[in-house]
Amino acid sequence: MAGRWFGGSPGAEVLPDAHLLAAVDAALAGSGTSAELVCTSVDRSAGVPRTGVALRLSAEPADPAGTRVALARALGGPVVDEGTAGQGHDAAPAVTALTQVRDGADGRCVRFPGQDVVQGRLSVADLVAATAIEEVVGVGVQVGPEHVVDTLGFLRPVFTAGRLRLVVEQGAEGALQPFEIADPHECCGGVAH
Repeated sequence: MAGRWFGGSPGAEVLPDAHLLAAVDAALAGSGTSAELVCTSVDRSAGVPRTGVALRLSAEPADPAGTRVALARALGGPVVDEGTAGQGHDAAPAVTALTQVRDGADGRCVRFPGQDVVQGRLSVADLVAATAIEEVVGVGVQVGPEHVVDTLGFLRPVFTAGRLRLVVEQGAEGALQPFEIADPHECCGGVAH
C-alpha cells in the first residue's frame, strides 16, 4: 500500500525535472521511504500561474513531520500533507498539486512506477503492462495496443480525467514517440537550452 502524499511549492531553482528529483531524493534519504510518484501541477488561484509538486511515497515515513520539514527545506518552499493542506497563500500551489494529482485530475509525471524498466521501443500493450501509464493517446494518429512507441528515454505522462495517459505523435520509421520531448528547442549551433 502506498504511503503518505505530500504537496510542495518548489522554488524556481528546483523546478527543472532533474533538480526537482534530486531535491526530493536528497530530502527523503534516510527516511525509510522514497517518492514513487512525482508530478508537477499549475496553480492559477493567485492570478499568476505557479507550479506545485505532488509526491506519493512508497511507504509511510518513520517521522512524517520531519519528512515534511526536510522536503520544505530541499524544495525551498512550503510543503503540506493531507493533514496540513490549506495553510496560507504561499502553500496554494502545494495544495493544488496534492489534490489534483491525488485525484487524477491533473499533473505532469516526472517519476512514476515502472518508468525505469521501459527503454527503447516497445508496444503500447507492453508499455501499459509494465508501468503506471493506463492509456496511450495519439495526437493526429490512432493508437492501438500493437503500435510501437519509441520512448526516446523520456516519458512524461499526464493525469487527466482520473487516468494516467501518455500522449504520443507519429515519430520516425513508423513508430510513435512521446509528444513531450526532452530538449524541444535547439539553437546556438545545436546546443540545447
